[in-house]
Amino acid sequence: MTKQEFDKKMLELQRGDEKAFEDIYNATHRGLFAFILSICRNYHTAEDMMQTAYIRLRTTVASYRAGSNAYAWLYTIAKNATLNELAREKREAPSDMEDGQERYGSYTMDDEGAPVTALMNKVLNDNERQIVTLHVIAGFKHREIAEMLDKPLGTVLWTYNNALAKLKRELEKEGADET
Repeated sequence: MTKQEFDKKMLELQRGDEKAFEDIYNATHRGLFAFILSICRNYHTAEDMMQTAYIRLRTTVASYRAGSNAYAWLYTIAKNATLNELAREKREAPSDMEDGQERYGSYTMDDEGAPVTALMNKVLNDNERQIVTLHVIAGFKHREIAEMLDKPLGTVLWTYNNALAKLKRELEKEGADET
């Protein structure tokens, strides 16, 4: 969905069109989930935060201004909800390591992850991980990611290529350590 189509759907949603919400959800749920997962790194938390983001979208759609970047608006809602949840969990969680963690090489992760996720969590910063996740896992084009994150296309491309180089160096280092 283009920026203009998304903007139109947001205005339809403001007027109470339930089909517009369905269209927005169908066009954004895959990428939004990947984006949230790249922040919280937990599948179940990402599911909860995705629901929270869409609930907040519905409850705050009246404050959406026509012509603004609807993707950036939705992703900001999701990011803020996720960061707030992570802060709440941090205040409530015990500080010691939990049982059930597995090790893959030098990467530690919980049972929800995979070795690639563990590598990304270790090597990449949040911004790099979000862009790589949106492109590789969610399948968005760099241009679409730039629109969603409200960043210049060149910045997204540079960040993506830089992140791949970091991952490659880490994998080469890990391979050299095993020999």
